[in-house]
Amino acid sequence: MLTLLLTLPAPAYVLPNAPRPAYATVQSLQPLRRAAAPQLTSLQTAEELGVGVDAGAGPAEELEQRVFPAGCPSCETDWLSRSKLSEADEMERLRALKQSNLTEFVADIWEYAQRMNDTQRQEIALTPDTMLRNFVIQSSTPPSPLMETVYNNTMQRVPYEQACYICGPEQAMLLRTLVGLARPRQALDIGSFTGYASSAVLEALPEQAELTCLEVEKDFTRLAVESMGGRNVNFLLGPAIKTLERFEEEGRTFDFITLDADKPMHGEYYNASLRLLRPGGVLVMFGMLLFPTVEDQEAMEKLHEVLPNDTRISTAQLPVGCGMQVMVKLEGMPLAEPLSDAEKAARKRWQLESELAALDRYIDGIGVPLGGAGSVGPGTEALSSRGLVAMQAARRQAEQAAAAEGMPLAAPPLP
Repeated sequence: MLTLLLTLPAPAYVLPNAPRPAYATVQSLQPLRRAAAPQLTSLQTAEELGVGVDAGAGPAEELEQRVFPAGCPSCETDWLSRSKLSEADEMERLRALKQSNLTEFVADIWEYAQRMNDTQRQEIALTPDTMLRNFVIQSSTPPSPLMETVYNNTMQRVPYEQACYICGPEQAMLLRTLVGLARPRQALDIGSFTGYASSAVLEALPEQAELTCLEVEKDFTRLAVESMGGRNVNFLLGPAIKTLERFEEEGRTFDFITLDADKPMHGEYYNASLRLLRPGGVLVMFGMLLFPTVEDQEAMEKLHEVLPNDTRISTAQLPVGCGMQVMVKLEGMPLAEPLSDAEKAARKRWQLESELAALDRYIDGIGVPLGGAGSVGPGTEALSSRGLVAMQAARRQAEQAAAAEGMPLAAPPLP
């Protein structure tokens, strides 16, 4: 059975010829704003990146590199290669077990079949969702070249198990539309990862609006800088909660906030975000329905109880991707009054700036092929049998390693 499954083709998630951005050198060492993206090495500091570091957060920790260099093979290809080693190890273990202990061998094959059966039932159950998701993506305004660049860079250069945490393309398309409705001047992205959601926000902002991105991982920020260089965006590196506290002390406010950070901290991020959000502003929270760990689920279930009863907001949860909670801040909103001439003029200016920005994006995108997030990706097609074998072998190895160390098994490797 395993030999047969190993011969089946694996899915391809990233276009092999996905376009890459052109790079230039950043001259300023200040927080990046409308500056071209640098070519970066793993030895550069946050200051050399042109990325701001929150003064109250302390120096950024040096972590192992989480992003492959530009020009490397797809990270999904790397994941499949490593999975192939897991498959080979598993097959060798089963062959040796068959020779030494036939009873245990049969028991392992039975357990393996049960695991495969459970997973395949899940995949079959997801088939209607997969079809609907593809329909939703194809029925939406296509992603822009910037969004495609960020998506493809993430899927090609971030290890596949982590790249799967990128927000779904349908979520990005919805986010872009919400920004167009809210018309923010100041936007904030908490937990920007590699910048895919940030790119969706940017594509709906006029030139004079500004986006601030908070991320704790240096390498993910580096990749976002590379992908979105030259746009009206500031990157700040460090623990988000400390930066949010500093913003509050400085009296800063935002019109639109997106939140997709470490889930156990979402309650604190939520309250801090509301304090920074202007009355009538919009807060969008990701990861409300799907959870990679038990800790994440427990934290988000507490928010499920809090948000519907919070009189500071009006909210609705949308079953899009991993789940999106959309909130409008009611607290502090004045009674409805006729628009002043100044407000009418400001709205007209925003509309004209948005139209000019849309024209610029259209011109920049002429002749640039689209693909990637708009056509294929995690969740847009079911995992193949070969992928299931690799996943189950990796899970078995993780369980054995955890058992050897006497530790409980954390979240299973992502498919």
